[in-house]
Amino acid sequence: MKLNNKENDNQRLFKAQKLALYWLLGLIYSGFIGLQLGRIQAIADFNYSLHEIMYVPFNITLFVVPVVFLIYIYLLIKYLLNRKKQKTNLKTISQTLSVLASIVLVILITAHQFLEVSTGGVFEVEKKLNEDRKYFLVFDDKKVRVSYNEFQLVEENHQYLISFVWNKRTPNKGQIKTIEPLK
Repeated sequence: MKLNNKENDNQRLFKAQKLALYWLLGLIYSGFIGLQLGRIQAIADFNYSLHEIMYVPFNITLFVVPVVFLIYIYLLIKYLLNRKKQKTNLKTISQTLSVLASIVLVILITAHQFLEVSTGGVFEVEKKLNEDRKYFLVFDDKKVRVSYNEFQLVEENHQYLISFVWNKRTPNKGQIKTIEPLK
């Protein structure tokens, strides 16, 4: 009777930690999708309120995920300490590892995107570079990727109104958003 009760407790702990893991995955993915949808400029142009609502799942995720993660860790440790010396099946291990890997991947992508900076202003194009069919303009110590058409239309040592995005991890690289000649 006592052994059966302990097995039931272990089963409940296993199901609870698995449920917490799936909640964690669902929260992180909903926050990530909300963050990606909030970054789409077309939504902001269509309806700014809708654009702001897209960030709600991400904001909820920021506060709820640490709590759910601590609950998951507590349940996992409790389950591992209470179970018998039995092998965990391969399916459970692979599910847990894939969920944790996807969580880490989403966090890494989000951290990278938080370091993106949008810069705009009047810049003088110092140099044009063609590297293996990739086209770049050099200005303000940045090497900014442009399309072939933009590359052909821009002249060196001329000023342009430029908007581009770059990342703080790679401050000398960027991607052009808009470029207009000064009149």
